Amino acid sequence: MDKATLIADETGARLSLNQGVVVLEQPDGRKHRVGMEGLKQIVVKGDLHLSSKLIMGCLGADVSLVLLPGRSREPARHLFAQHSGMQRERLAQYAAYLDEGRRLALAQQAVVAKIEAQSDCLRNRGLVTDLGRFVIHARQTGDVASLLGVEGAASARYFSAWSTLVPPIWGFNGRNRRPPRDPVNALMSLSYTLVSHAMGRLASQAGLEPALGFLHAPDPGRPSLALDLMEPLRPWVDEWVLSLCEGGEMAPEAFPQDAALGCRVSKPASGRYYQHWFGGASTWSKP
Repeated sequence: MDKATLIADETGARLSLNQGVVVLEQPDGRKHRVGMEGLKQIVVKGDLHLSSKLIMGCLGADVSLVLLPGRSREPARHLFAQHSGMQRERLAQYAAYLDEGRRLALAQQAVVAKIEAQSDCLRNRGLVTDLGRFVIHARQTGDVASLLGVEGAASARYFSAWSTLVPPIWGFNGRNRRPPRDPVNALMSLSYTLVSHAMGRLASQAGLEPALGFLHAPDPGRPSLALDLMEPLRPWVDEWVLSLCEGGEMAPEAFPQDAALGCRVSKPASGRYYQHWFGGASTWSKP
């Protein structure tokens, strides 16, 4: 049986651990209980209370946590269990990072796979866009900085074509973030965060350091390796978001706009989103 995801997104709620049972107490006094052994991850959004016992228990039971910002522009934060007895894997990862040639080769693999997936997704929608030249350029780059430039150019070309697929009612004019300025970008940002968390969890389970990437430079609080692993999946996430917008289950009116905070997924919309996401989209995050 697949393990479950617990979502806590009500301001003022409390999450605690009592004899192996996670207790979610809502502000109105209602309580929900789920056994720790039945969970794989906990998604937290907003200003909630998390007991230290719960956090320690999660890390000990290999239950990861993703902390989504409430109304701020801050990035999500991820907590993964560190598995013992896998020092060899991490040492090999560090050695690959310190070897400029190997680091570049691994970064190129991620970018090439992403561009090829972008091309496939557009082709499946009846759009033929010349992204092949970016694959050639990516393979010819001599350093990660140049590779990032190629990746950015390819993504700009991809989104220029992809934006024509989005129904005009959604107001999508291109990729933007921190904060997202339209409902489609809000959905994409949230989906990318959940996929990167899944990739970080898998990397940790394999004995790797999720924070040490090859394409994405290490940065405090950022799961750089998880972001590397997510790159080839981004176009398929975009496809899922597009299908959600086309399906009629969600409407642009459900996404409040704020001049400073950008576009946000409202609580009713997030409930529908999570139902669709964890109901079938997140097949890559099942382990």
